Amino acid sequence: MDTATDVRREMQRIYRESRSQMISVDHASKWANMLSLIVRAIETTEIERRLDAIEARG
Repeated sequence: MDTATDVRREMQRIYRESRSQMISVDHASKWANMLSLIVRAIETTEIERRLDAIEARG
């Protein structure tokens, strides 16, 4: 997963599997929490990249 969109799709899959009782709500909750951390890391990386580009311009 490299983008927030990828993470969103994974969260949707986990939600559907939880709703259909393919996985437990407990597991779904844990995975969703981990995915939330991944999204934050992606967002932080993107902000750093943009800031570096702005600083490089001058």
